[in-house]
Amino acid sequence: MVTDASQACSRDLAYLPEFLMRNDTGAANNRQHRGESAMATALEQANREAASAEIDAQCVQALDRYLSSWRKGHLWVESANKAPEQDASATVALKPKVPLASVRWLSKSTVHMTFPSFGPEAERPIHDLFHKNQKRLQRTPNWIIDVRNNDGGSDWIYHPIIEAVIGNATLEVGAEFLATPANIEGLTRVCQRMAPGDATCIKWTSALIDAMRAVPPGSYVLEPEIQSAVTRYDAYQPKRKRPLRVAVLTDTDCVSSCEQFLLTMRQGWNVKLMGRRTYGALDYSNLVPHTLPSGQRVLWHAISRSMRLPHLPVDAVGVLPDVFLAQPANERERAREVDFVHALLEGRAMDPLQTVDSKHQSKEQTLN
Repeated sequence: MVTDASQACSRDLAYLPEFLMRNDTGAANNRQHRGESAMATALEQANREAASAEIDAQCVQALDRYLSSWRKGHLWVESANKAPEQDASATVALKPKVPLASVRWLSKSTVHMTFPSFGPEAERPIHDLFHKNQKRLQRTPNWIIDVRNNDGGSDWIYHPIIEAVIGNATLEVGAEFLATPANIEGLTRVCQRMAPGDATCIKWTSALIDAMRAVPPGSYVLEPEIQSAVTRYDAYQPKRKRPLRVAVLTDTDCVSSCEQFLLTMRQGWNVKLMGRRTYGALDYSNLVPHTLPSGQRVLWHAISRSMRLPHLPVDAVGVLPDVFLAQPANERERAREVDFVHALLEGRAMDPLQTVDSKHQSKEQTLN
């Protein structure tokens, strides 16, 4: 039975392919990679689901399933009535509330720090963690930085971590942005949706909007203040005392800006990535909202593409660790990974499945 709801859902679905090809930076490449036959099959299935959608949630589910046929991350639909998210770049489900930054000393020589998000709300907790613990951190030679389950956010949020760890110059590959009227309009709204009142976001998007308006529609522009594809950054305070050995724990729930964090961290001469490959949602990024024809739903799509492409894609396999750790079967085994890395850093032999050594446990400091 055709209803007003199903008609509106079908109208939104029919709108998506052409809009994506014009405005989403990954659409053309993703479509070619998936193949026209697979894309046609996905659209046919989505048409059936949209035609039977009786409520908004059913339509959102149908549209999201269709969008996943284009790519698995950085592309989705949400209800227009949904409260704004603090981090619209995440592609994984919202997690239970956890401390935004925490630190605990496993011994005199090893510290474990956890960062579950690089969203705007994590900026102050991360800054406070390093400020309040600066002297003790400088006396601690071994660091474990835990970004398992990190849902991404904004690159500038994790800068205090980079500055505290890396004492050598790094190279950063930039991104280019697709200038279209829809993408410019989306940029005018993205800060209000993602980080209301955030001065850094407002300044950055304003400069990018000016650059995009200065070129013909369909052109690509570099991000603000970037002059070339690759930029060299010298170490912040090169004589600052830094840890001797840093293990970064990661897994398949590290996504978006968390993956960019790893690409920078692995350039540190004192850093090793340990764990499992990441989610793989970074090549096409910097999402903006666009209201679909029904007015009932909002599409979030990517307006930038990394200039690592096509030579060094991340979306295909994620960021790979330097040291692989097998997938833990449960939370207990997941906790043991920290103890295994702790023992490794201190030169002690330990089976990764060995029982947790309670004498190395300590009270955890959290910053919310």
